[in-house]
Amino acid sequence: MRLLKTSEISKIIAKADIVAEVVEARAPLALKSGIVEGIARKFSRDYLLILNKCDLVPQNICREWVEYFASNRSINAICVSTVKKVGIKKLMQVFMDKLKKVDSLNVALFGLPKVGKSSLINALKKKDSAPTSPYPGSWGYTKGVTIYKVAPGIYIIDTPGYIPFDVKGLEVLIRSQPVELINNPVRAATELLKLVLKHNAKSIERAYTVRSSDPLEILMHIAIKRGWFYKKDGEPNIEEAARAVIRDYLDGKIRFYLTPPARKLSNSS
Repeated sequence: MRLLKTSEISKIIAKADIVAEVVEARAPLALKSGIVEGIARKFSRDYLLILNKCDLVPQNICREWVEYFASNRSINAICVSTVKKVGIKKLMQVFMDKLKKVDSLNVALFGLPKVGKSSLINALKKKDSAPTSPYPGSWGYTKGVTIYKVAPGIYIIDTPGYIPFDVKGLEVLIRSQPVELINNPVRAATELLKLVLKHNAKSIERAYTVRSSDPLEILMHIAIKRGWFYKKDGEPNIEEAARAVIRDYLDGKIRFYLTPPARKLSNSS
């Protein structure tokens, strides 16, 4: 995966009228870059946060995130689902309103791998125009900066997947490379399972028909149930089970979402 340097981000933003950063509605703060927002404000560009995959969280939770970013961060956020076609018209209207003030509108689109940037471009253009890929790093994944015309006078500047200096942690680890190439998938899946179990333990039970608070026990259960065993010693192949868990999370098959910091209620529904 090619990384974008701060200087490259600056060059792209300098050519844009709007800077739109795509994150997942499930965990916006874990995927959001302060660097992109900071450079956008430095250049006095409109900054828009797109909470994609809002179909994976309750509607009220997404609304709370929008309110949180507006009141606590002075950020305009929009909930979008390219699967359910939610928020696409509203997003396009934001672009159309800005277009009234300029001759042509350039929108710089940023976002980590697997947040749905290419699918968003396709939804805005109403037909397949941007390459999409099941998992980051495989064939079809955006390699470089590309410009797409999504409507008369409106252009999207698509950027390759990148890891800004201020975005770290589990989300980056599981998105920055193909799942097959993660060095220690068991460790990554264990951290992921701990996070999900903390916020919504029932989702693991629903996804894998196992009731346990031990990540390794869950991985063992998945491996045995699916017939995955190491040929050398016949032990359950927990590495393959770990990869399956990571894929299931990225695909939204594991029900999980975080709530805004000010909210203290459980999200285990």
